[in-house]
Amino acid sequence: FSACSFLKKLQRIIGSRCFKSVWWGDDGYCVVIAEKLFRKEVLGRRGHLKIFQTESMRGFIQLLKLHGFCKMEGDSSISISIKKLQALAAAGSAMGKLLFYHNPCFRRDCPNLLGTCLRR
Repeated sequence: FSACSFLKKLQRIIGSRCFKSVWWGDDGYCVVIAEKLFRKEVLGRRGHLKIFQTESMRGFIQLLKLHGFCKMEGDSSISISIKKLQALAAAGSAMGKLLFYHNPCFRRDCPNLLGTCLRR
């Protein structure tokens, strides 16, 4: 399970319209994860539909950290649009807690940086 395969899978699901539980922050520099929905939609997949090796949120967060991601706290400058916030408010508890993660080598418009991400 290489660093590139994890990051490529993550980039693919973030860019896919099929997944509502994970998306890019408006600036393309952070990943936003709706925890409850992500558990069901991504980590809950089984068999040939399974995306990541782990089935737990804790394991997924460990993988993020292993690949150089840092959690962004609420006081960080997180860019998220008003439209997105309204949609999240409407979705309510189905989405769960929002988690924000950042890796300087993992950006929306820079797929060429994936090769520079080092696994810890």
